[in-house]
Amino acid sequence: MSAKCTCSKCQKTMDEANFYTYKNGIKTEMCKKCLTMHVDPFAPETFLWLLEKMDVPYVPAEWNILRDREFARDPTKVSGMVIFGKYLSKMKLKQWKGYCWADTERLQLEAQVREEKQAQKDEELRIKKAKGEITEAEYKTLASTESQNEAYMNAPPGTFIGPNNLFDENKFIKAEDLPDPAASLTNEDKIYLAMKWGRTYTPSDWVELERNYTEMMNSFDIQDADTANTLIVLCKTNLKMNQYIDAGDIDGFQKLSKVYESLRKSAKFTAAQNKEERGDAVDCVGELIAMAERDGGFIPRFATDVPQDKIDITLQDMQAYTKKLITQDLGFGQQIEAALKKIQIQKEMNEREENNTESYEELQDQDHEEYNEVLQEQIEQDKKIYEEEADE
Repeated sequence: MSAKCTCSKCQKTMDEANFYTYKNGIKTEMCKKCLTMHVDPFAPETFLWLLEKMDVPYVPAEWNILRDREFARDPTKVSGMVIFGKYLSKMKLKQWKGYCWADTERLQLEAQVREEKQAQKDEELRIKKAKGEITEAEYKTLASTESQNEAYMNAPPGTFIGPNNLFDENKFIKAEDLPDPAASLTNEDKIYLAMKWGRTYTPSDWVELERNYTEMMNSFDIQDADTANTLIVLCKTNLKMNQYIDAGDIDGFQKLSKVYESLRKSAKFTAAQNKEERGDAVDCVGELIAMAERDGGFIPRFATDVPQDKIDITLQDMQAYTKKLITQDLGFGQQIEAALKKIQIQKEMNEREENNTESYEELQDQDHEEYNEVLQEQIEQDKKIYEEEADE
């Protein structure tokens, strides 16, 4: 059983897993929730004192990686406690384990020097690429991702940063030229969709949810309210799942895909179930033959006026071979006779074993009484011998 600790702020006694651990193995005075309740992942002044308290260095690049990953997953649910806990776990890795808070300034200076050297190198590569001294592929391989991302973000509107910097206006559509799927919604439509799907969704999300809902209703026979409510949750899950994969959040996508599959199977929203309910599919040879005879007419058993296919020829060959084997193969008859003789011999042996079975005479009550008397006499004799040996 794990130990318990009491938080000095909320005064709750909880499992020790709810408390951070100092480097000396002692748990923090406050629980994780109370200690990080005012942490803003985007404001270093809110968590630097905690890093100093835990005696771990502050490496902005490592902190920003964890922060940006949580932000990409869901900007509305960025948790300071989650990021702080993951950062402490990262500082326990072999790469950072030997550093403490006192090394913060030195580590940041080293990182700054590396960034300046890389920026200088990126500028030299950019100049060489512009002069044609290196290829586009070589530049993208040697230049840092940060410099390439900066070039992409600062590119003029309509510029496509890709292989060979090619931009095809007929292939790519600008965001402002895309039609708004929710432009035709009236106020009544928006009220209805907000009541059905919730206010947190955008009008474009409402349109997508309603489209998916209508397609599922047309594909499956949904009669009860419980299944309809499950379908609503299924459509919301599908929308969020697509948003996660579009944002590059593979972990979130995998979690929601499991929920999506579970909902589909529990409500029987599958192609196999739809096929079973329709009952209009042919999934076995028997149904295929019945359909052929019903729609194309019955084929007589001994029809000779139709062309014979390879299967009919094969069956005839097998029948002819069997007839030849029995009537013309002289050794085959001897094999049959030998087999019959072995069967007869085995049958006679079984009969002899049954006749040689000895009969046993059934014991009577008197036999049991005599046996018990003999046992009693033997007990008394043993007792007498034991007493004599004891007296001696």
